[in-house]
Amino acid sequence: MEENFNPVARTRANYYTPGSPVQFVCVELLKGDVSGEHAVCLTFKNISKVTLTALEIHFKCKGVDGVILCEDRFEYRDLEVKPGELFGMDDAVFVTAKAITSVDVSLCNVYNGKRVVHLDGIKRVRLPAPKRLSAELEKALETRMNRPELKYQPQVFENGWYCACGAFHPKEEDTVYCSECGCDRILLQNALNTLLQPEQPAQTEPELETPLAPQAEEPTRIMGAAPVQEEPTRIMGAPCREAEPQPEEPAAEQTRVMDAGMRAQFPSRASHAAADEGTRVMPAAARRAQPISQQPEPAYDDEEEYEDERDSVAEALIRWVPPITAIVCAAVALCGFVYYQFVL
Repeated sequence: MEENFNPVARTRANYYTPGSPVQFVCVELLKGDVSGEHAVCLTFKNISKVTLTALEIHFKCKGVDGVILCEDRFEYRDLEVKPGELFGMDDAVFVTAKAITSVDVSLCNVYNGKRVVHLDGIKRVRLPAPKRLSAELEKALETRMNRPELKYQPQVFENGWYCACGAFHPKEEDTVYCSECGCDRILLQNALNTLLQPEQPAQTEPELETPLAPQAEEPTRIMGAAPVQEEPTRIMGAPCREAEPQPEEPAAEQTRVMDAGMRAQFPSRASHAAADEGTRVMPAAARRAQPISQQPEPAYDDEEEYEDERDSVAEALIRWVPPITAIVCAAVALCGFVYYQFVL
């Protein structure tokens, strides 16, 4: 005769097996509606990246007085459990009429086709108890996440993390989504942090807006930008020299050589100028036309030699052009006289 079993109690596992591709999730106690007997069903989850085909476990059920009611091995065969799926909740491992207070489960072997992983030697790790939320915070979190049964505070540990629904996800599962309630761990934590923060007063918003303008301009402002741009081309002391009128150099004026125009007006001084060739300097007008900042000292000798060559050519022209011109004029006049006297 078939009998229906209704859920009576459900308890999550408070330990897990590190490095195992499958984890024990919870134990559920069912009661038959006809016989009144209790059936023990265990739930497991595949946290690996492959499909599991079989699982062998060892379980131990205890009664109210701590007496072991049953201790045996159980095998789940002909499975095809995909990664992230739950299994085992439809198979009863033990049926008894006595009340059961605790169930201890140990993982023995898990199969992926012909490959087997032995878990007998792995020591189980006890999990910290999840923290229960207050009734008001629980209701607010369920409303914000639009999901029921979010009774616990989400927590992150070194070996995994707790979801608000109470499910534990070991680090081997490597996921931020709860496989039972579907919550995102990051969104869940942000929602809870928002609910835990006190409400900000309305007048704080204008205060935050006030310093934004100078803060936004501060990274792009350069202190003393104008002097920095002029520094590479600035000559120290040059502005003072340009602002003040430069006194004429009397020594240079006394030894200045007359230019070509003045020599033409005073031909008698040409020979005297040639005698003073060794004391000749650059004309004062040419020196004033050239800025002080553009007179590199190493170039003085070269410029003086260049001026010497130019002045020597000019002196030669001044010396020989007048006699040649006089001779040419005399020849032209003589030819004209002869032409008028003898030809006409």
